[in-house]
Amino acid sequence: MLSSNGRTNSALGSVAVTSVQVPLDDVMESGCRGIYEHWDAMRGDRIAPSWREFDLIRLPADRIRYSHVVDISTDPFDVTFRFWGTGLTDVLYFDRTGQSLLTTDMGYLDEDRRRQVLADYQTVIETRTPMPFLWDASSTRELARRLIVPSIRLPLSNDGIHVTNIITHFDFASQQSAQWEALFDVRNRNAT
Repeated sequence: MLSSNGRTNSALGSVAVTSVQVPLDDVMESGCRGIYEHWDAMRGDRIAPSWREFDLIRLPADRIRYSHVVDISTDPFDVTFRFWGTGLTDVLYFDRTGQSLLTTDMGYLDEDRRRQVLADYQTVIETRTPMPFLWDASSTRELARRLIVPSIRLPLSNDGIHVTNIITHFDFASQQSAQWEALFDVRNRNAT
């Protein structure tokens, strides 16, 4: 599952965003482990906990800062950002709380990337399982390094049957950039 684009954001320069799905074990040496373990403990033997049960406040601040939660709409299929962590605003220079993925201009999000992100959400809905991935946002800004971030999408369910929300965590706090870059390059080659 790959997608990329090149969009311009005055703060970031030209940005190319790409992601590649990885096995769960690949992101477990990051902050994704803590959020996954909390999710897993809250769900018990169900497909997922509800949004209310998940309770973001129980997580460490760096997990909350770099996470967002979406509400799922089915007709037409769309996601609306219920919660947007302040760390995401710091890194991406916008707050999307209350905005729809179908209608928002996220700066770096062109139509190909929008379709891919919606397809990723659809995969979580259909499989009702976590989706770990590596997220790469490369900027053309002078002296900018590649930004590869271990990430995970986790389903939430208000009725124990249907996915009604999805939480996504991006581990921008991880200090293992060389490890993530090497892993991304290997997984990206294997996906093509």
